[in-house]
Amino acid sequence: MKSVFACLALALSLPVMADAPEWKLISETEDPDKITSWYVDMKSIVREDDYLRAFLRTSWSQPQFGPDQTAYQSSTYLNYFDCDRRMIAYTANTYFSAEEPGGAPVHKEPERPLEKLKFQRVVPGSAGETRLEFVCKYRSKNFMTKVLQEAPVRG
Repeated sequence: MKSVFACLALALSLPVMADAPEWKLISETEDPDKITSWYVDMKSIVREDDYLRAFLRTSWSQPQFGPDQTAYQSSTYLNYFDCDRRMIAYTANTYFSAEEPGGAPVHKEPERPLEKLKFQRVVPGSAGETRLEFVCKYRSKNFMTKVLQEAPVRG
């Protein structure tokens, strides 16, 4: 009977593990007293319209403070990359109190529609340029096309 419960517990946890982000470190600052690390969720890189879309994460070794003085040490966010024009748009920021995102966020900004996003040109040598160059390496991959699901037609 114990093995049946163990198998059931494993089976229920598999979908959660399959959906877990696959964070890959893109870059990190060199200051050992205040480290900032940038990651991309490799499973999230997809083509959407003329852009690449990916979830990213920034983690800080020291607490950061929002406008209301709420402390946070990591942020996850959605980026859209215009690889040809070398521009990025940001949306759906979620802030967490720990370096590893998890648990209840301390602040959340909703995702905005693509047509309402403001694309910004990356600054040469910046963390934004590093993120753009990393993600845009994947733009020729066939398997990364976002499929939009349409609502079923009712008859």
